Amino acid sequence: MATKENGTHQVQNNDEISLKDLILKIKEIWKYLLSKWITIVIAGVLSASLGLVYAISKTPEYVAELSFSVIEKGSSGGGLSALAGQFGFNVGSSGGGGVFSGNNMIELLQSRNLIERTLLNELNINGKQCRLIDYYRELNPPEDGEEPEEVITFPLGLNRANFSRKQDSLLYVLGNGITNKKLSISRQREDIDIIQIVFTNPDESFAKLFTETLIDIVSEFYIQTKIKNTRINLEMMEMRADSVRREYEKALEDQATYFDQNMNPSRQIGRVEQQKIQTTIQRTGTTYSELAKNVEILKLDLAQQTPLVQVIDAPIMPLGVQSFGKIKGIILGGFLGGFLIVAWLLAVYFYKRIMQ
Repeated sequence: MATKENGTHQVQNNDEISLKDLILKIKEIWKYLLSKWITIVIAGVLSASLGLVYAISKTPEYVAELSFSVIEKGSSGGGLSALAGQFGFNVGSSGGGGVFSGNNMIELLQSRNLIERTLLNELNINGKQCRLIDYYRELNPPEDGEEPEEVITFPLGLNRANFSRKQDSLLYVLGNGITNKKLSISRQREDIDIIQIVFTNPDESFAKLFTETLIDIVSEFYIQTKIKNTRINLEMMEMRADSVRREYEKALEDQATYFDQNMNPSRQIGRVEQQKIQTTIQRTGTTYSELAKNVEILKLDLAQQTPLVQVIDAPIMPLGVQSFGKIKGIILGGFLGGFLIVAWLLAVYFYKRIMQ
């Protein structure tokens, strides 16, 4: 029993000694750091100065914000499908369906294809007709890997398929840089279908122009994709109706010509020809009437299927400025410099103790 009590006291004494040694060690390190306070202060001041220089030299960026909502409309469907099906047309659903609903709409706004379309869009900027990408190039230095004396332009009217390899490469690099560094797409709230576009750029005019052009390009693509099937059916139905109408009008002309040439037909063969013309008139007239009615129904269905991209808040001049504040630069620079110098001093201290 006495042995157990002695062992317990020895463990407690060891714990007390260890805790005491730890406190003494911390005090020793603290005194060591205090002895180096001049070094720490100098390093902090230098780092704070560097942070200030960085804040002053960093170009402020303008922030263009745009929020919008997509209002989907219903489709008439139902009886229209059966009615148009009699003439070989399928109007059961729109071409786009629900492909671009929800988070897919966000991916669509960041797609390379539509970003490039936006950059290649032709606009009147400062009284000069040019592509948005050329205006962007005027505001930014050459990209890495491009020769300074080489000027790559995108002439107006030049088809995308006819771009050179260098034009394709530059367009890809600029579009990818915008998507990854300058453009942010998000929902304002998960329970509300309002999408927000945030685009930053050192040039205020370009930030506003790019954001407005992007929503126009995406809206047009989205709407045309949603109604593609119905629009094709409408065009085919109109072509069929025009064809039948021309056939009907020709039959009317044939009837008028026949009556002019045969005022009193006495032979039965003349009556047969007259009956053929009248049959054609009745058939084409009835068909054209039904087709014309279906064309109007398809137009109504097209209007019902066409979604509305409603802009809620558009970017307005002057735009907000996103800058790295001077005070922020001083504080972060000083803190980072102080942290690094303290870490370095501690590393030197422990190294010396180990090597002793």
